[in-house]
Amino acid sequence: MEAFIQPGFWVFVLTMAGIYGIFALGLQIQYGVAGVMNFGHVGMMAISGYTIAVLVIKYEWSFWWAALAGVSAAALGGALLGLATLRLSGDYFAIASIAFAEITRYLILNADGVTGGTQGTLAIPNPKGFGGYTDQVDVILYWIMDRLYPIFGDETSRDMAMLSVVWPFLFLFIWISSRLQKTSWATVLRATREDDDVPASLGKNVFRFRLQALVIGSAFGGIAGVFWAVQFMLLAPEDFLRIVTFYGWMILILAGATKVKGLAIAAIFFGFLYGATRFLDFWPISELSSPERAYLRIFLIGLVLVLLMVKRPQGLFGKREEMVLE
Repeated sequence: MEAFIQPGFWVFVLTMAGIYGIFALGLQIQYGVAGVMNFGHVGMMAISGYTIAVLVIKYEWSFWWAALAGVSAAALGGALLGLATLRLSGDYFAIASIAFAEITRYLILNADGVTGGTQGTLAIPNPKGFGGYTDQVDVILYWIMDRLYPIFGDETSRDMAMLSVVWPFLFLFIWISSRLQKTSWATVLRATREDDDVPASLGKNVFRFRLQALVIGSAFGGIAGVFWAVQFMLLAPEDFLRIVTFYGWMILILAGATKVKGLAIAAIFFGFLYGATRFLDFWPISELSSPERAYLRIFLIGLVLVLLMVKRPQGLFGKREEMVLE
């Protein structure tokens, strides 16, 4: 329990909360606005992160151009998923989106010569041998650390520098999304989100608008992938399991799917749940091994999702009537 009074713990919690908040913001646009139930959102994070790693390590791109390419590749992945399956009804699209994410992960897992396979990005070769992909961004993070050190002293860390970068971006994206959701584009999507059988005169426009929402949400998933890649400095296929998408869904459901401004608070709650489980040491949790405590988060997140759906499906800030999709 001593970890809970350590500043480093809360810095990590808030950093992860910010990254997952951006990730969940993509789901909010897709589901909260357009009614698109995407259970394969983690695939966009994987596409973005691995695009950066491969381009920087193997082809020696600038990190910044690689990050732009990673987000673009995630948006393109969303477009391909939408064009192939978006005309399916909600349940079938959800299943197809899971398949898309799993296909992406298995491609990464088996493309050893490009992605490093099971060994992750550490095994991606470059012309100079093997290396990382965060050298350029680390220059900025260490510059930030130098400015934070006079304030926080020895508590200053790379995570703290990441925290000071991630959260301004999260607030910026929340503001952009809030403005976007006041447009006529979002109004049309909300008016049709509960009805797959829209009038023929609107059918093509609604499909196009939903596809656009899927692409925009996928781009946010890609941006989260950029921050994830920088935070952990290496990637492996097991970073992008299906459960990661449901972490985003937990934040979305807690916040209220139609209320973008609640995402920041919901993300902090999730960040605590995500980071705290491994440090709980009271009985009966003390009887569990360290790896078992880490897996406890999956049980707790599932339990929270069930309780939310039963007791308050509209989330803390949402309205019940806005959550129902027939």
